[in-house]
Amino acid sequence: MLQRLEALVAAALSELGVTDLKGVKIDLSPRRELGDYATNAAIVSARKLSRQPLELAAELAARVRSDMFDRVEVAKPGFLNFFLNEKFIQQSVAGIIAQDKEWGRGTKDEGRILLEFVSANPTGPLHVGHGRWAVVGDAIARLLRTAGYAVETEFYVNNIGNQVDKLWASVQAARAGQPVPENGYGGAYIKEVKGNSKEECLASILSEQQATLKQLGVEFTRFFNESDLHAKGEVKEAISRLEKNGKTIVEEGAVWFKSEEMGDDKNRVLVRADGSPTYFAADLAYHLDKYARGFDRLIDIWGTDHHGYVKRVKAAVEAMGLPPEKLEIIIGQLVTLYRGNEPVRMSKRTGEMVTLQEVLDEIGPDATRFFFAASDVNSHLDFDLELAKKQSNDNPVFYVQYAHARICSILKKAGDEGRRTRDDLSSLNEPAERELMLKLLAWPDVVNGAARLRQPHKVTEYGKELATVFHHFYEKCRVIGNPARLLLVDASRITLRNVLELLGIKAPEAM
Repeated sequence: MLQRLEALVAAALSELGVTDLKGVKIDLSPRRELGDYATNAAIVSARKLSRQPLELAAELAARVRSDMFDRVEVAKPGFLNFFLNEKFIQQSVAGIIAQDKEWGRGTKDEGRILLEFVSANPTGPLHVGHGRWAVVGDAIARLLRTAGYAVETEFYVNNIGNQVDKLWASVQAARAGQPVPENGYGGAYIKEVKGNSKEECLASILSEQQATLKQLGVEFTRFFNESDLHAKGEVKEAISRLEKNGKTIVEEGAVWFKSEEMGDDKNRVLVRADGSPTYFAADLAYHLDKYARGFDRLIDIWGTDHHGYVKRVKAAVEAMGLPPEKLEIIIGQLVTLYRGNEPVRMSKRTGEMVTLQEVLDEIGPDATRFFFAASDVNSHLDFDLELAKKQSNDNPVFYVQYAHARICSILKKAGDEGRRTRDDLSSLNEPAERELMLKLLAWPDVVNGAARLRQPHKVTEYGKELATVFHHFYEKCRVIGNPARLLLVDASRITLRNVLELLGIKAPEAM
């Protein structure tokens, strides 16, 4: 709906010579008497045209014409208020049913995106922070695909270097009953690591990580090994590019990236004095490889401990002669687990960190995905395990899934009655019916907005709101015996199912 309105307003402004739409907004109206949608287009554009906002609004109202509208009104100091045509709203129900699984999907080819996320070191099990980034990354990928992008997902595996040597030394020490080596890995899981070499140990841990992610419903287009960068000479190529562009210096036998002159707090080592490249150099090579694959946009999701890494990586990308605007970095924030009001700091099984696998085993993938996706990725998440297990409306995932199951039960009870003619929807004019239809119509806007902002929590919020609006409608309006209302119920089923499936969550038909 918003996209159609935006196109109409943009066309009307273009006729008047305004092509810069910066600051123009179209929003849901706060009150019914102000219409269904409102725009500030005339207020924003009046100064550009040296016109009075009210006068310009009146001219825009005359130009913005569509069978969607019952009328377009002007309000001080220059707003346009759009009142949707009731027939248009009613017929949207039939359109939702006709589109079914395609309802809410974008129809254009918006380009290619490479999304990298999780990328946990293969030196131990995934923790709950990894779980949040996994869910958010997967949900963003699903959102972008639904919006019309071709998305590939990738997990970067740091499978060489000092950390791998420490892992192998730690495993050997644990098997021999010896103390943990200095700066080694001392977790209880070390005793469970399988394999008789560094490579086999890494493969064992990575396999467990992949199994946990698969149980969570997260699968990747590929797992990209750091060792491949070295084998193909891409680490040397990245350093060479920086050298050719005058962005390196040599000090104390080491090669440094001159990141300080590009806004970083200090210069960064690329090659140590002993000739070995740093992880930073490998990360630059990895991004060089990504750019070479021809994607329209690269998105990285990193943990909060990488916050200070953003500026130097973007600076290095630019210094290598690559367009930095193609690279987008999202920083995922931390997770605190609770049981009611009590924080959960340690695993019951090992007395150490709580792993993602333990959370999955306790509450299942649906609740895990919903709760991880339900908060803005830019904010800290407090995750109540006890709430996630409740079979009540206090639990948001239960509430949304129950709404879908309830709808399926209603349609099953109605039987063939719900399959009657879909032509006459004119009886859908009660306030609760109209509220539900407008909420359903908002679904494509939610998808586009959440995809554009990389905010899956917009989808969980919409799911909860739609469930609430549906329950209100069902309490106010008798459905059985009313074919038009049964069609509205079916459109609600389709939309709720599409919401849950976009989130990677089951849409149960009974609970």
